Amino acid sequence: MSKFATRKSAVTLLFYDRKIIFNIFNYSEMKKLFAIAAALVMTLTAANAQDYSKAIGIEGGLQGIGITYKQFLNSGHFMDYKANAYLGDGFGVNASATFDWNMDLGNNFAFFYGFGAGAGFMLGAEKSEKNYLQALGFGNIGIEYAFATIPFAVSLDWNPGVHLDFKDKLESGLMVSNAGFGVKYTF
Repeated sequence: MSKFATRKSAVTLLFYDRKIIFNIFNYSEMKKLFAIAAALVMTLTAANAQDYSKAIGIEGGLQGIGITYKQFLNSGHFMDYKANAYLGDGFGVNASATFDWNMDLGNNFAFFYGFGAGAGFMLGAEKSEKNYLQALGFGNIGIEYAFATIPFAVSLDWNPGVHLDFKDKLESGLMVSNAGFGVKYTF
């Protein structure tokens, strides 16, 4: 039995077909590499928060993917415009805008919350279901990290809301809308 066969490796689980090559990293060595990488990232981003007035990027989440454009009105408020494609049982597209409050948390982090509205259409999930229009009202809650040395920001957000579906009869309900991870170019 080789000395590598008795070691447990996180990388082995991911690269089973290359087991001998990647088994040289055991858990304690992986922790050391992670700590070095984390220290490097913190060192590179330790400067003051980058100020920006606009951002454009992509978001992906529980229900789909979209593009986003963010425009600050002042230091405490911004407008967020989104166009999303929803995937899953059916397919849908919507466009929305939210008015958000921005709270600086320090160390390049910001907390935001707001509300908005949008409209879109859904293609039926089941063959018996028709295509229909939607009107949306929702909130926007999240946290963002703006890198100090590069013009990018990453965010996690959640959009709870309500919807009106214009089918054969009017239907309404609560929805998650989308929750996910975003990457934006800031300028």
